Amino acid sequence: MKLAITLFFSLSSIFSCGVAAPTANNAPPAPTPSAEAKTGEAGDATPADPPQTGPRTVMDFFALLPDEYFTLEGCDSATDKGCKKARTEYLKTFTEVEDIKNGYFKGGCDGAQSCIEMAIFKKPDGTYLVGVATFAEMMNDFHFLEYSGGKWTDVSLVAVPDYNKKHWYELPRVGTTMKVFAKKIVEETAEFEISEKGRLLYSLAWKDGKFEKK
Repeated sequence: MKLAITLFFSLSSIFSCGVAAPTANNAPPAPTPSAEAKTGEAGDATPADPPQTGPRTVMDFFALLPDEYFTLEGCDSATDKGCKKARTEYLKTFTEVEDIKNGYFKGGCDGAQSCIEMAIFKKPDGTYLVGVATFAEMMNDFHFLEYSGGKWTDVSLVAVPDYNKKHWYELPRVGTTMKVFAKKIVEETAEFEISEKGRLLYSLAWKDGKFEKK
């Protein structure tokens, strides 16, 4: 009897040792959220940023600048849509400085054709403030513009502290600090005004997407 009981327990021990339950080491590791987020494939938990569109360089903005802010005298709007041909001819004839890296452009003038200076200032969100200065024998104008959705908006009064048409804004080629001068009137009548750069008033530093007085 004792021999039978001993044999029973021995067999039970053998079977229980031979059938082991699966362990964590046998199962494949479960994917973690962080690992899934780094795949970069469809269904990624952190989708990639959408590609940036629209003008990105000073010459991109020049190509879109409307007649309201810079008139191309050789443009016939009836046959030259968007003044593309006249714009190309202007660049061939009058380009003085085309500095893509620093976001600066300067074009000359002759007779009825006005001169132009442009400088772009990048904002934290990737958009730009576009400074446009135009000069002619009887005209010196300064505008600060934004371009969005195919439309231009003059934001001079908002973007430039104490913006004044009696001031002369010197757009920088290097750096982002803009000097502000008084506009000195040389000759003035009811029909026209001839002016030049006068004394230095102050400087404006571009910081965090806006100008601040220095």
